[in-house]
Amino acid sequence: MRHRPSKRLTSARYFARYFARYFVVLALTLTAMTVACGASATAVPTASSTKVSTGTEADTPTTTPVGSLTADSTATTALDETPNTGLLVRVEDLVFPVELADTPDKRIRGLSGRASMDAGTGMLFVFEKPERFRFWMREMEITLDIVWIGSNCEVVDVSENVPFPDPETPLNDLPRYSPESRAKFVLEINGGEAAELGLGIGDQVEFLNDIAGKYDC
Repeated sequence: MRHRPSKRLTSARYFARYFARYFVVLALTLTAMTVACGASATAVPTASSTKVSTGTEADTPTTTPVGSLTADSTATTALDETPNTGLLVRVEDLVFPVELADTPDKRIRGLSGRASMDAGTGMLFVFEKPERFRFWMREMEITLDIVWIGSNCEVVDVSENVPFPDPETPLNDLPRYSPESRAKFVLEINGGEAAELGLGIGDQVEFLNDIAGKYDC
């Protein structure tokens, strides 16, 4: 067998062949990257729904009491059903986690339409100034104790076991409930708890945690 010496490429042909291979490799690499990027996707989280709570109804000459509805009101703003444990109301040695109704819309909506409320919890209504507010039980489904609290942070009256009405009752026939003295705050709790826990007129009230000192109580 004869040995055939290899031919050396000229410099021009050498560089042409080298660059041709380089560009082929580069093109294949870019194609692979494009395919990989096109196959990826980003998951988009969906917004969670907020459960709407309901409340009691009130009728007052100046402001609408919290947790209540007026006969001519069409407001639908509501509170969360689960009480925020950062909102606490202490009555003597009793502490109630509460939902806060401190705006007209929240006060109008109150607890109406709610099927139940956890034992030992409640809704705190906050008004701009003390009045002898009138509450009614429009669209209520649970019996309540209404604890009326004066601007001096003392219980001034308790309306016990206020029943929810027959849904067929005309609005004009719904009873109204008022305190014997002016109240600036109202604490609504489950019916029967005031008597069971010994809560009554003259009890001192204090707001704790996130509402401590916020309303001068």
